[in-house]
Order: sequence, then structure tokens, then C-alpha cells
Amino acid sequence: MMTFAFTRFDLLSWMPRKQTLLPLALIAVVGIALPVPGMAVVASAVVASMMISAPFLADERGRLETLYGVLPISRSRVVFGRTLAILVYYVFASLVAVATTYGVAIPRGQTIAFELVGAALAAGFAFIGLAMALQLPVLFRIGYARGRLIAYAPALVVAGILWVNQAAGIVEIETAAFAPSVVIPAGFGIGAIGFAAGAAIAVRMYSTRELR
Repeated sequence: MMTFAFTRFDLLSWMPRKQTLLPLALIAVVGIALPVPGMAVVASAVVASMMISAPFLADERGRLETLYGVLPISRSRVVFGRTLAILVYYVFASLVAVATTYGVAIPRGQTIAFELVGAALAAGFAFIGLAMALQLPVLFRIGYARGRLIAYAPALVVAGILWVNQAAGIVEIETAAFAPSVVIPAGFGIGAIGFAAGAAIAVRMYSTRELR
């Protein structure tokens, strides 16, 4: 229960801010300006990955880390509670993306298969899972001020992997590999592993950090 209580407290401390809500509107703008199926979903994953550092910025602005040090709550619950809070934000971003995708398609008479949207959501979840695995440990260890540039790491890592694969021809990418029956379970599985790994490593990093 303490984990969920911290999740609620965490969301109230940073999510209602204009700087946090405006990126959600950006997702809708992308979906309207580029009405390509799945584009808004891709934007939602990118936006959510960039917003992982938002609660850490709120911590430093409000000196909340000192509060966490005196509250009767373990460091692990702070990490897991924040992980859930970021997941909630990603769910909101995904809902905006899906609503925009179908909201743009219906007036145009377009039919978008749910499997396509599901595959895009799974790929986005895999990306946000990678972002959590890379960013959470760093931000919990050194905070926002020194670790804010880590927000760009997920996109750079993905771009680097794709470039190396293309240059070296390591894996031949086939159309069948992008079938929804493959992408959906694989994407959500990778994302779940990323969330779990990021939180587990962050707990170890945060447990040795001095809060003041």
C-alpha cells in the first residue's frame, strides 16, 4: 500500500504541471499533422521517454529528496512507486495517441486495423522499457541536474543499433518479423523486462545515495 501511496503523491507533485501536460498535446499535434497510422503512438513513446526525468526535476525544485529521507518509507518503495508513476504517464500518453489515431482516421473514412495499433503500442512499450532501464538507475543515483542528458540515451542507442545492423548486415530484417503476432508479445515482453531491470538496478543505486 505504501508503494501506491507514494505513486499517488509522486504524480500529484509533477504531473499536473504545464510542462508535463503540454507534451501530451504534442502527441495529438503529431498525429493530426502526420496522419500516418502509428505515428502518434511512436510520438507517445518518445515523449514518455523524455518525461522520465520530470519527477526528478520536481524533486530538486521542491527539495523533496530530503523529505524522502525522513519519511517512514523504504528506498525501494520510492523507486517502485516512481516506476509506477512513470508507467501511468505512459499509459496516458498512449491513450492520447490511440484516440488521436482513430479520431483522425474516422472523418477521413480510413480503416485502421487494431492489430497495427497494437503492434505500434508494443513497439513503443519496448522503447519506453529500454528508456527506463537506461535512465532510472542514473537519475536515482546522481539526480536530475547531473543526469538530465541521459534522456537522449534511448534514442541514441536504438539509432546506433540500427546503424550497426545496417552497416554490418548482422540481422536480415524481413517483413514477417513485423507481424503483429510476433511484435506484440515481443514488444510488451521487452518493455516489461526493461521496467523491471531499471527498477531493480535503481534500487541498488539509490540505496547507497546520501539524501540531503
